Amino acid sequence: RKSFLFHILISFLVFAKNLELRATQPTNIIEEEFDSRNLENFFSFNASVCSSKKFFSNILNHSSYPKFGSLDAWKKVCKKFSNLKHPNLKFIKENFSIKQVSLKRGLLTGYYEPTIKISKEKSEKFKYPILKYNKIYIGLTRKQIELNYKKKDVLLWTDSKIDLFFLQIQGSGIGVFENKTKIKISYSGNNEIKYKSIGKLLIKKNYLRGKDANLFTIKKFLRESEAKVTDKILNYNERYIFFKIDDNVKKFAKGALGMQLKPMVSIAIDRKYYPLGILMLLKTKDEKPFLAIASDVGSAIKGSNRADIYTGRGKKAEEIAGKLKKKLLLYTLVPYSE
Repeated sequence: RKSFLFHILISFLVFAKNLELRATQPTNIIEEEFDSRNLENFFSFNASVCSSKKFFSNILNHSSYPKFGSLDAWKKVCKKFSNLKHPNLKFIKENFSIKQVSLKRGLLTGYYEPTIKISKEKSEKFKYPILKYNKIYIGLTRKQIELNYKKKDVLLWTDSKIDLFFLQIQGSGIGVFENKTKIKISYSGNNEIKYKSIGKLLIKKNYLRGKDANLFTIKKFLRESEAKVTDKILNYNERYIFFKIDDNVKKFAKGALGMQLKPMVSIAIDRKYYPLGILMLLKTKDEKPFLAIASDVGSAIKGSNRADIYTGRGKKAEEIAGKLKKKLLLYTLVPYSE
């Protein structure tokens, strides 16, 4: 019996190893056509990433090291990046192998910086608080925080509970006063409760069909529902996000990498699988592949083929992010060791 179990174990390990090798073989995907704007933005943003000490620390200290390239290999290729005058695929082909962690398709979604109406004073219209971080809220649910927040923790007031909820989902945004003055509202912390998707809840309860569920259909359902129903749906996601104020509105949001996000290049990934700063290639069905950089994380981003791409700010960014839901394969760019 022991011998039988031993053979089963060996067979499983061999199978797992073969699967891993198959999943990390170089791919000819780099031979496909790429968008020139994507190439330009990718190369310019990576030059900034390479100048960050945090990037090299992320590579070295990640549990996968050196699976995605040694520190020495990354330093050498970053030096080459800094000397590169024109972005081109030939550089990628000559300096990187293209690998996969998993062959199982995941999901690509998008996130953006929404705008939200705000006021410094509470009124009958502006009655929903935007709160700053305070450790006393750790472990409290959304509902508990809304009922028991401290007035000293109120940064601003807004006129829509639904817009505030989605500001929290996106993680940062732009606040607009009634006189049209704008300020930046940035992520500052959370209540350390696990995120739950209200979209999945609405599908489960047959309020929405799976193929129709997106940012806009969810908002429409919430706005057209009775307040009691809306509150119950919103409170299903007990996770609560806190903010801080930044007067520099022109800057894009900062990601977990500690740098400003680059629209249509920065992606949020699962840090369990990948170190922040790593270069990636994304492929969705029937579309051109495109290059991206792991710049952020998200509580809903779980899995080796799961990514959330930052689309920027404004109506166009909202339109792209709000409807983006595509099957995804993620590839990593691993620098060759000389």
